[in-house]
Amino acid sequence: MTIVVLALAIASGLSGTLFTRASHGFTRWASALAAVVSFAMATLLLSWLVQRLPVGLVYAVWTGTAAVVLVIVDRIFFAVRTTPVQLAGMAVTLAGVTILGIAG
Repeated sequence: MTIVVLALAIASGLSGTLFTRASHGFTRWASALAAVVSFAMATLLLSWLVQRLPVGLVYAVWTGTAAVVLVIVDRIFFAVRTTPVQLAGMAVTLAGVTILGIAG
């Protein structure tokens, strides 16, 4: 159950970030409202998770996974270039998240 809630929290945070980008500085109200609702959902899910798992583990996995996925989304959908150093950073982040998940 906690894995599902963590996945939903990550998805909510990702969608909130993407809706924030789509809102163009909160000038597009539908996207702005979707961003607020997405971040509110992520916060609620994270509050449930930190009652059951260590805060450091939850936050590291949530932010690390979201950061890597957002870089991939930027690269695929928004043609944002990534340098080899950034790709190495993503690999290290993924390795860290994986180790935390296995150890936790």
